[in-house]
Amino acid sequence: MAYSREEQETCLVFDTVNGTWNVYSNVPKHIRKLSKITELITIEEEDGKPICVKGVLTEKQVAMRAERIMSDEQKQAAAERLAEARDKKGDSK
Repeated sequence: MAYSREEQETCLVFDTVNGTWNVYSNVPKHIRKLSKITELITIEEEDGKPICVKGVLTEKQVAMRAERIMSDEQKQAAAERLAEARDKKGDSK
């Protein structure tokens, strides 16, 4: 039986000796994404689909980014720059 939303988790543990990330997940969205970038070992499956997996990622496959928080003014300025760039692209056709 698939995991309820309250039970779903994805865990990453960094191994400093090997420089790799050990990953465990039972979150369907994460399983799909992970399956595209590394080979996974299926721990549990349901109807032929993995519902719980583990695998190993290289150090470079994991990135930690700070969330970019923009003020309303910054959002407006970015929207104007994008609109201007689209207009220029449309003119060149």
